[in-house]
Amino acid sequence: MLDIISFNPFRVKIPFLLDIIIVSDSEQIKKIETSGDVDRLHTYDTASLPWWAKIYFRATKFHDQERDLWFCPFESISNPTYQQRRAYLEEKVATSYSEADVKRIAELLNKDTEDEVLAYEMVQIVNQRFFDQEIPLPITKTAKNTVQSLGEAILPWKYIAGRKAQNQLMNYCAKNLPNDVHILDVGHNIGEVVQATTGGLRTLKNNLDKSVEEIFTSNPLTPQAPRIAVKESNFDGLLSSPTIPGKTVFMFQIGKAAIETQDINFTFSTGTSERVCVFKDFFLEFMKDLQQELRQTKSQS
Repeated sequence: MLDIISFNPFRVKIPFLLDIIIVSDSEQIKKIETSGDVDRLHTYDTASLPWWAKIYFRATKFHDQERDLWFCPFESISNPTYQQRRAYLEEKVATSYSEADVKRIAELLNKDTEDEVLAYEMVQIVNQRFFDQEIPLPITKTAKNTVQSLGEAILPWKYIAGRKAQNQLMNYCAKNLPNDVHILDVGHNIGEVVQATTGGLRTLKNNLDKSVEEIFTSNPLTPQAPRIAVKESNFDGLLSSPTIPGKTVFMFQIGKAAIETQDINFTFSTGTSERVCVFKDFFLEFMKDLQQELRQTKSQS
């Protein structure tokens, strides 16, 4: 029997077929996240994940079906590769960016350059450090097409385009990254820059009078973060029936929680600093420098 509960959390449950819980309340997200009763999706082998998750994520920038690889934040901290992968990303991100990078993006924004060009230039700034070579325009263009939501995934043309884009993006990474670099961690970030950061740049340009933190809590770039039940729990009565380990998937609406709380930790995580996005400081510092540059050029015009 289909079981749909219309209050928060919103749960859609079809016995033996589907169990998704959508949580947007910030306190509920933190309660569930810190309970120890949920974990990252790839705490379970891909083959044992719910059928819909396997279908959906193979068209996204989070999973590569061909090689059975998952994006680093989708790994449980107990995964023996997690810390090494995280440390590599932190080391690369620490190389930062140049003043010329900031001026170049400011110039493009002031010229109202089309998104495709803006995305290409931002990908070079953020991701060229992993390749030591220019990332081709066809790759930045195709990265835009990876599926970003369940709503997109149910549209056949979007899903097919997402699968094709995911394949092209990961094949490029596999051919051009060093052998010991995890292709999902870099490939995902190319897609993230193209799909989210470009829009964020324009939002920044339109809000030069606000702090960067305020801008990106009111306009968060990441809408949601998934978790999967690892223990049976109703979270002290929060749910009318308990979760099913390995089957119940939570979709934390962290974007809505960021807007609700104005807490930057919901923009880059699930309300705490634990396992916060590796690129958080890079992003905020770049946006602050870019905002200052845009203010200066505006005052001079």
